[in-house]
This record gives sequence, structure tokens and C-alpha cells, in this order.
Amino acid sequence: MRNKAFRLNEKEFRRFVKIAKPIAGDEKVRRMKEFIQHGDKSTYDHCLSVAYTAFLINRRLHIGAKEESLVKAALLHDYFLYDWHSKGDKLHGYHHPSIASANAGSDFDLSEHELKMIETHMWPLTLMHIPTSRAGWVLTMADKICSSGEVVYSRYSTIREKMNPNKHQ
Repeated sequence: MRNKAFRLNEKEFRRFVKIAKPIAGDEKVRRMKEFIQHGDKSTYDHCLSVAYTAFLINRRLHIGAKEESLVKAALLHDYFLYDWHSKGDKLHGYHHPSIASANAGSDFDLSEHELKMIETHMWPLTLMHIPTSRAGWVLTMADKICSSGEVVYSRYSTIREKMNPNKHQ
């Protein structure tokens, strides 16, 4: 049985959905489904995973970050709306936080705090853009956790397919 600490209870999940749904259901945000983020995971699914993970971390570690701001920024942290793989942008990791922040600020009513969380989520890669709030640090941590898992799973899937070319599991 999975540890209950690593998932939301029903009441918490309803709270998460109530906060996330207005942004996650927006047609502009749903465009992120068209772009791959890591492995075969869409940018939309990645952002949803990051938002869920950030909400969970904030709750389980009693960090006290404002949940609404945390979830909104997490859902929009990669709102750059282009395929960074096909562009061959080797500096995508450095540039996309400011692009995502500009897009999010243009399309949604976000506070300066929420925009700052989006702009700093790639720390330490963007060395001079350091998170300045509890919510910013939680978002940064959740993004690293989810990204690492997505990349490792994608690599593992590729290795598994090469090791067992006739098996589809």
C-alpha cells in the first residue's frame, strides 16, 4: 500500500481541484497539451503534476505558502507555448521562465508575487534568479521532483524497449 503522506486526502484533493480548475480548464492553458515537455509528457500534464506536487509538499511539510498563488504559478510556470525540442533551443532552460511569465501575465490576472515565482522556478540553473518566497521555493522543488521523475522514466522506458524489443509492457 502506498504511503498516505504522498497523496492528498479527499478534502485536500477537492481544495486542489477548486483552485486549479479555472486555470487548468482555460483553453489557452490547454494549448500546452500540444507541446512535449519531458519524454512523452505534455507541458500541460507536467504543469498539472508540478501543481499537485507543490500543493502536497506545502500541506505535508506545513510550509504555509498561500495555496492559491502556489497552484496558479505552478500551473503556469512553463506557459511558453512552443515546442522547444523542434526549435533546437539549447538555452531553453535559461529563457523560458521569462517567456512563461510574460505570457501568463498577459493572459491572466496574476500578482507580482506569482509572476516572480514563475520567473525563478529554474533556479539554480538561472543562478541570479533566486526564489524569494516560501511558495517560490516549493514551486522550484516540485518542478525538480517532477522533471527528474519524467526524465528518468522516459530514459528507463527507452532502455526497456531496447532490451526487450518484442515485448510491450
